[in-house]
Amino acid sequence: MSLWKIVLKNIVQRKLSSTLTAASIGLGVAVVIAVLAIRAQTQEGFRQSAFGVELIVGPKQLSPLQLVLNTVYHLETSPGNIPWSRYRELAAHKGVAVAVPISVGDSLRGARIVGTTEAFFNAFNLAIDGRSFRFDPARLELAMAGKESSGAFEAVVGSRAAAQTGLRLGDTFQASHGVDNVGEQHAEKWTVVGILKPSGTPNDRAIFINLDSFYEIQDHRQSSGISAVLLKTRSLASGDLLKYDLNQLPDCMAANPAAVMAEFFSKFDWIPLLFLAVASLVVVMAAVSIFVAIYNSMSERRRPIAIMRALGARRATVLSIVMMEATALCAFGVAGGLVLGHLLTAVAGSFLTSRSGIPFSPFAVQPEELAVLAGVLLLGALAGVLPALKAYRSDIADGLSPSS
Repeated sequence: MSLWKIVLKNIVQRKLSSTLTAASIGLGVAVVIAVLAIRAQTQEGFRQSAFGVELIVGPKQLSPLQLVLNTVYHLETSPGNIPWSRYRELAAHKGVAVAVPISVGDSLRGARIVGTTEAFFNAFNLAIDGRSFRFDPARLELAMAGKESSGAFEAVVGSRAAAQTGLRLGDTFQASHGVDNVGEQHAEKWTVVGILKPSGTPNDRAIFINLDSFYEIQDHRQSSGISAVLLKTRSLASGDLLKYDLNQLPDCMAANPAAVMAEFFSKFDWIPLLFLAVASLVVVMAAVSIFVAIYNSMSERRRPIAIMRALGARRATVLSIVMMEATALCAFGVAGGLVLGHLLTAVAGSFLTSRSGIPFSPFAVQPEELAVLAGVLLLGALAGVLPALKAYRSDIADGLSPSS
């Protein structure tokens, strides 16, 4: 009989104890893996989904975090505007490579509506099935002056927003005022002329309309302000200088999305560390239970061990069996925890994706996971050291005596 068959037989003989011990290890491992995966992918996703925006310029009423969440991730709300003239100045600034105006404040069935220009899709390399909307600067100027004009009411719908709202090419819709789905419905109707191909960014969750049509809405007409301007600068130095200058102005502020999100995550980094600490404690306690279970069973195994020794098994063989048993229990827990951890990541990732638009790969293995799995297996092996030494030192004659 091979050593592994003996090990499995020993484990099966104590099914309840073995199952509970492996489950404890699996639970701890699952939490560790889920926390590591969600933490890594969330931070990476929020960094990447800024898709090359060096600066965002918005009203002073917002904090930098609100500004970034509102304009890049289509979360939060915008309580104010900056003058349209500020956008024109930024577009002409020598340190600015691309300036994209956006206006927000409406929604459709939970999807945010963003008024912008076709430069938005070009600047951030967003592919479209169909075509982009037509933007008319002259019409925008008239609408901002409170004058009526005629033009297109067209929309490009993000891939997730299209699935959420059921919109397809050629469909028409009416937007609602506000972002909570309870605002008054606007009379104007937009026609879907394009569907964004999946980009893996929060833009997949939004609906984009031509900025001039946004200001044709009765409630928006005569407004000479926009929600924000997204900027790509010509160099890091010019971006830093421009940010400083803009933050000195009374009517606007500038924020760097990458820096804002890094600061945000640094404030809450203790939360995943707390989960990791609790999960690690669970794993350690499970390893202790392995030690206790096997050590306490040594008295019951004195005779089987003595028989093995009498039949020619060496001390090293007996020691190996006990060490392998502890490692096997740990391995079963690790395997179950690995699967459960990624299932937890899939569930949490699905929720976070629906809220933020950040894509998750629930079964992507983080480098840290390999170290965790190896560490837990090593811990399991160490838990079997003392019981194995006890079996190693056992006396054949004592084990075979009737009193044993």
